[in-house]
Amino acid sequence: MHIPFDREKYLAILRKDGAPAALTVLQQDTQRWEYQAFEGSQGWQPEMWKELDEVRAFSREIWNFAMAHPEKSG
Repeated sequence: MHIPFDREKYLAILRKDGAPAALTVLQQDTQRWEYQAFEGSQGWQPEMWKELDEVRAFSREIWNFAMAHPEKSG
């Protein structure tokens, strides 16, 4: 089962509810994704693990935004 990464989902949360909410949802989704990459029905999926690097980089982007714009970060 491949879990698609949709940046817009988290950007919409960031705009509406702030960085803490966006990061919380992203972390919850990342945990499910990591489980699927290692222990899902298809076992180890290295391509999914590589995609998680994009998710982690995006998480850092949200953190950097929150640090640079605390007034817009919820």
